[in-house]
Amino acid sequence: MTSKVPKYEIVKNYILSQIKAGIYQPHQMIESEAELSDHLSVSRITVRRGIEELVNEKILSKKKGVGTFVNPLPKFFGFKAGIGFSSEVKSRGMKPSTKLLKLEKVKANETQAKDMKIAVGEEMWLVERIRYADEVAVSYEIEYFDVQIVKELNIEICEKSIYEHLSKQGIEYEFVDQKISATLANSRMGDFLNVEEGAPLIDTKNIACLENGKPFNIGYALYQTESFYLMHTVYK
Repeated sequence: MTSKVPKYEIVKNYILSQIKAGIYQPHQMIESEAELSDHLSVSRITVRRGIEELVNEKILSKKKGVGTFVNPLPKFFGFKAGIGFSSEVKSRGMKPSTKLLKLEKVKANETQAKDMKIAVGEEMWLVERIRYADEVAVSYEIEYFDVQIVKELNIEICEKSIYEHLSKQGIEYEFVDQKISATLANSRMGDFLNVEEGAPLIDTKNIACLENGKPFNIGYALYQTESFYLMHTVYK
């Protein structure tokens, strides 16, 4: 199966890698759209889209008639809410890592069966993890996978990227239904995410579906907000 990674991510990853390597310094003007287009062998429209995303994420800023500049590194880093944590971290020039807390098979209750479109009592993988960016805890996750679709999971896979593993098996989501709300950290989540009890957390629920609409992954995640925020980019 061909990769569904959009071409503008090539532009974003290149610019972020240049920033991380210190080639692009704060307040420095980056290459023009034409130069990036030639260097990366992508269209000007693709370059513009990648730059616009980084502008929306406050990594870059544009000065009309002058060029595009690197912003000073902010205290807070933005993450798009959803799945694909490892690729999201890498796209921001950071190193992802994972602490696996639990991996086991469980039987679906009524709510889980309805979300996964399976029968009550059918087996699912349960994966409980803490996810890190540059060794800073970002999110606590509990995920369920349909064992009829995701037939193999092990410690090594779960401590890296489950979605990268699934992509190699030809399993990729077509769309994700998502719910985002707010909650407060209890003492357990405070310990996991290194925040105070009562600190605000962003609570997400994702249901990832195949092209035929069949859900194969239900994910719940709590994101700390002391050094990270979640964001959405909306296009017309």
